[in-house]
Amino acid sequence: MAWGRSKAPKPDEATLISSLKDAVKDEPQDSSFIVDDACCKRYLRARNHDLAKATNMLRATLRWRAAYGTANIVRDKFPIIEKEAATGKTYVAPGRDKAGRATIIMRSKHENTNDHDGNVLHLVYQMERAVKACDKEEKWNIVIDFNGYAKNTPLKTSKAVLSTMQDHYPERLNKAFLVDAPWLFLGAFKLISPFIDPVTRKKIVFVKGSAEKRAAVLLEHYDLDQLEKAVGGASDYVYDAEAYLADDRAAYEAAKPERVASL
Repeated sequence: MAWGRSKAPKPDEATLISSLKDAVKDEPQDSSFIVDDACCKRYLRARNHDLAKATNMLRATLRWRAAYGTANIVRDKFPIIEKEAATGKTYVAPGRDKAGRATIIMRSKHENTNDHDGNVLHLVYQMERAVKACDKEEKWNIVIDFNGYAKNTPLKTSKAVLSTMQDHYPERLNKAFLVDAPWLFLGAFKLISPFIDPVTRKKIVFVKGSAEKRAAVLLEHYDLDQLEKAVGGASDYVYDAEAYLADDRAAYEAAKPERVASL
């Protein structure tokens, strides 16, 4: 009698984590991105625990971070960040959702440059801040405020932003709340949708309607005093670039001798 060959048991998560760490141990490392168990779990989840795919993804991130200079973007590129952050088009808000997740606020009406590279750099900076804001909860929410929305972000920049977020910050997004998205954006959303990972697409929540309807949706995730009034919350917080960037401006100035020495 011919017997079918039994399938080999799948390795447990601890084994996968150990194998993933070993696979990338010779890749570039930086102090702001530690390849620990939590990191490996995110990359494994993002690739359905396929070790080969997770290895390729994490390896690509480590190489991207080294080439992009992510660990030193404040030291090396703060003037660009300061310019892009002047109006508050994207920032990490002080409020948290009910699970303690950080919140990134985006407001396209405050777009102040047409610099593709500057906009991507600014997003990386804000996501790095969001990572630092994570405590026990490693994911964050994005709240996009479309009040005053006037024009679409160039497709090239939108694709670069999506690629960066999905490829190098996997399993970081909890929900993306799109508040009062207008028809103009919906047209652009159809163009960019094919580039959005199906799992990411399921995390998008459209928030619209009366104040009561918007509050009902947000209350599932937030105490309203943790969100600004502009997006349906009750907080009086107002973004102030000077205060928001103060620590990083000081770090940039302190690193001046180091930058001069490297010239």
